[in-house]
Amino acid sequence: MVRFYTVILVLISFYGYGQVYDNVYEIENSTNLPQKSSSILDWKSRLHTGLSSSFFVDFITSPLSYIDIVYTDPGNIKRIEKGAVQTTYTSFYTIGFVPRYNVYEIKNNLALAVSAPIAIGFGNAIPASESVNGGSGFGNFQLPIFLNIFYGAESTYNAQDQIGFNVGYGIEFNKIGLLGFSSSPQNENMNKSWVMPAFTAGAQFYRGLSPMEVNVKFGYGGIENQRVDQYGNPLLNGKRITRASSIKLSVIYYF
Repeated sequence: MVRFYTVILVLISFYGYGQVYDNVYEIENSTNLPQKSSSILDWKSRLHTGLSSSFFVDFITSPLSYIDIVYTDPGNIKRIEKGAVQTTYTSFYTIGFVPRYNVYEIKNNLALAVSAPIAIGFGNAIPASESVNGGSGFGNFQLPIFLNIFYGAESTYNAQDQIGFNVGYGIEFNKIGLLGFSSSPQNENMNKSWVMPAFTAGAQFYRGLSPMEVNVKFGYGGIENQRVDQYGNPLLNGKRITRASSIKLSVIYYF
């Protein structure tokens, strides 16, 4: 009988030890898991950053504008006409820094965020068509500000999904032809910066253990009718319909 009670006590002690050990293990694991942010000011758990790269697929066209073209008519009479101006830009390579802040984490895999993917490109600016003046120069600077919805992978630090997507809408600041090649004082007037609406969409996924995103951004201005050429003369076909625009395909590597 004594042996029976001894065996029971040993088994109970092992069971109790197992429970304590298992609870400690679970507590340690729970402290290692990322915790959901409880405050909008908790920037460590809400700030996401990445590095973007874009090869060749980065095109920008400025809004239609006009500069004064001065003519001297017979009798030394000066005449001023409005010449059409529009510049287009193609980047060979664009690099950017992508900060994003989750202002409202709805669920572990759903968040409302503000992003500002700043970018600098390396490419050439030229006239947008044969019927306009255009600035000349090298390089561009772009700063969009978006309100985004992120779902799935990389939406929050607690997301367990392997893939996800995001959409966003906002405005973007553009400056093309940062380094001017022309000595003409008019070149600065033809390379002015501007702001226009833009939207973005992307898909997030994992490459190994590293999160990344394939992203497309499109900016657009209002539709404009060009009725005169670069010299101020009426267009032979009546008008040319154009607008400011930008489109970029990039890959973002999150830190």
